[in-house]
Amino acid sequence: MINKKYIVWILTFGFGILVVLFAASLFQAANPFDRSTLSILIPKGASTQRIRSILENNEILKPQSSFAFAARLLGISKNIQAGKYKFSPSDPLIAVLLRLKQGDVYVPLPERVWVTFPEGTSIYKMGEVLNKNGVKDYEKFRALTKEGITESLRERHWALFKYVPTESLEGYLYPDTYWFFEKAPIEDLVEVMIMRFEKVVLPFWEEAQKDTKYNQFEIITLASIIEKEDQKPEERAIIASVYHNRLDLGMYLAACPTIKYALERPTKIVYLDQLEIDHPYNTYKNRGLPPGPICNPGIESIKAAVYPADTDYCYFVAKEDGSHIFSRTGVEHQRARQKVGGKM
Repeated sequence: MINKKYIVWILTFGFGILVVLFAASLFQAANPFDRSTLSILIPKGASTQRIRSILENNEILKPQSSFAFAARLLGISKNIQAGKYKFSPSDPLIAVLLRLKQGDVYVPLPERVWVTFPEGTSIYKMGEVLNKNGVKDYEKFRALTKEGITESLRERHWALFKYVPTESLEGYLYPDTYWFFEKAPIEDLVEVMIMRFEKVVLPFWEEAQKDTKYNQFEIITLASIIEKEDQKPEERAIIASVYHNRLDLGMYLAACPTIKYALERPTKIVYLDQLEIDHPYNTYKNRGLPPGPICNPGIESIKAAVYPADTDYCYFVAKEDGSHIFSRTGVEHQRARQKVGGKM
């Protein structure tokens, strides 16, 4: 029978050996004779394993080093500052770890944030999203609805803005997910979003413009209304057909989202008295398209504006699940409204 004291002694001895080996590894360098220095970029949010790989690939650490274990032991694995560090292959592991712990960067990385703008977000709402994500000058961003297209911007993006009769950027800041610098000038954010619009929309428009009687500005305006009305992707082209039919017949567009855009403090639903507002965007009182887009539509709504479904519908009313009942006549529409509880 094996003596228990002997087992304890063996385990203690083995543990002591491991401690000695680990302590020794802290003072080992990848190459003690290489005094050169390298600039190493540690990206924001990098895991301990990824940082170890970066350092090993640049021969700052020996392969299969105890870096990850030592980082956890020293409590620095979750507090490593992103930025550019200077390391040498002659640096012992403990020196590398302490430099990372102290955040001894010589070029700190600017703070960046992921910002997502859903399709159909207005510039005003985009400003709110930027504010929540800590991006400065969000109020300046909101002002782009009035004076966004400057002369220099129009010149740089002439293919996009040559037919835009307003200075508003509403409709042309493509809704997507972006990786912005928190302190980046608003002009830089705008440039990135416009370039995204050009990349996604312009190739489609170059091919599709021959298939519609409307110009680019009118299509983006119409697409913005479709985007706001659509909650079911399968209905997008049908909703587009309703608006095309109304325009062809000289009817009022009577689009509730345009009323909301006109209101200083829009409500969730549109009330009857709000339909009387005297405003260019009130499509219940002004025939044709509104003066410009009411939000920033995605490519699918833009496609629907060019290629509506072939229907003779002129009306629709929303149901509780977000889908719609489509009607051909005013009488049918009134029945559909009664069916869903008198909604617009």
